[in-house]
Amino acid sequence: MTTLSRRDVLRAAGTTAAGLAMAGVAGCQPAAKPTTAANTAANAPQTDSVFLNYWTGWSGKEFDALQLSVDKYNKENPKAFVNMTTVFGQYEKVLTAIAGGNPPDVISAVWLHQLVSMAGRDGLIPVTQYATGDGITGKEYWPNVWDAWHWKGDLWGMAITVNASTFTYRRDIFKEVGLDPDKPPQTIAELEDADKKLEKVDDKGIQRVGMMRGSIFSWAYVYGGDWFDEKANKVTADTEKNIAALDMIGEYYKRLGTSKIQAFQSGFGDFMSANNPFMAGLQTIYNCGEWMIQFIKEFAPDTDYAYMTYPHPDGGRENMTTFDGSVFTIPKGAKHADSSWKFISWLCKDENMAEIDYAFQNIPTKIAVAQSDKFMSDPKFKFNVDVYTGKNVFGPPKMPAMDLLYTQLAEAEGFVTRGEKTAAQALKDVQAGVQKELDSLSKK
Repeated sequence: MTTLSRRDVLRAAGTTAAGLAMAGVAGCQPAAKPTTAANTAANAPQTDSVFLNYWTGWSGKEFDALQLSVDKYNKENPKAFVNMTTVFGQYEKVLTAIAGGNPPDVISAVWLHQLVSMAGRDGLIPVTQYATGDGITGKEYWPNVWDAWHWKGDLWGMAITVNASTFTYRRDIFKEVGLDPDKPPQTIAELEDADKKLEKVDDKGIQRVGMMRGSIFSWAYVYGGDWFDEKANKVTADTEKNIAALDMIGEYYKRLGTSKIQAFQSGFGDFMSANNPFMAGLQTIYNCGEWMIQFIKEFAPDTDYAYMTYPHPDGGRENMTTFDGSVFTIPKGAKHADSSWKFISWLCKDENMAEIDYAFQNIPTKIAVAQSDKFMSDPKFKFNVDVYTGKNVFGPPKMPAMDLLYTQLAEAEGFVTRGEKTAAQALKDVQAGVQKELDSLSKK
């Protein structure tokens, strides 16, 4: 096991944004001003309390909702005080703190696809013994996410939320162009036909699109591909199915024109507003997840929309989804690991998990909580849970070089959409680069 080094930090600092975008999670938490809990007289810690610094990647209203739970914990546990700070948009700060030996006590600004990379670089404390001591066996949790938190026999963190990758689509615009709003496209052929009806292009450029193409990581699974053979410890980036998926993305840009698409995107409004490109009707079909429900309720509650899954090619995977999410972890060097675990385990209690997930409109990681009426009474939310619990569901591969894979896939997608490389060449380069890094990490 190699230790998290300055080199790791510098590389991650330059690649985190691309990695999050490729993971399909960058839109889950729109930008907001950095926030920290105020140490007022009402919530100040007792002088004999264990002071826990907790860094989160949530911001804005999600931060505010989580702060309510933190306040509740502090009230119920007077011998501990959790002080929460957001590091949204500055995730490299997490790696810098761990590498420098001065980390916070709890971090949830660790995405699931980063968990193995951080564990493999000795950046986290395994929580296996804590969970075992508390009688946590995983039977209460969705099997796929419980498995995703494990690597090399250890449990490396716990999560209270998980996000499925699905699409919202505008039923009103479907009606406008003569498409059946109750029958969104299920195949690539149907999607391409729908795109041409939904698009508005004039002398000034693109005014509206159907579905923007992007995120080769997820589309490869739709086409029947994958990215890593765990048993052989081999990257599988340049397979025919992955190449076909990237070709599909490239063809979309070629048809509409890369420069025209870029100009169109430059006019998108703030995500956290009614000028969001989906709510404003610029993107008719929008890649997001169950979390989009809360943003639409807040900024455009009258939007006539529904959910759909990834359209598939002939022979591809139907109703495919990928999942990711924030994981609560204890970083290596944390001064109060026992107290850190108590806070994490408290968050995982049914009542506390339900409160937070309902505020976020995220899928709870516990089966009984997710299947409660509180969540499943909403047909849109139920749709996402049903997709997440289907047969074609893929979490991040358990590979120590995952951040590099995501970064190089984002770069490959850029090369192809700009016409600078073929899909085959771009993925061949990814294969070589990530496999080299994986081999290097495996030797340490």
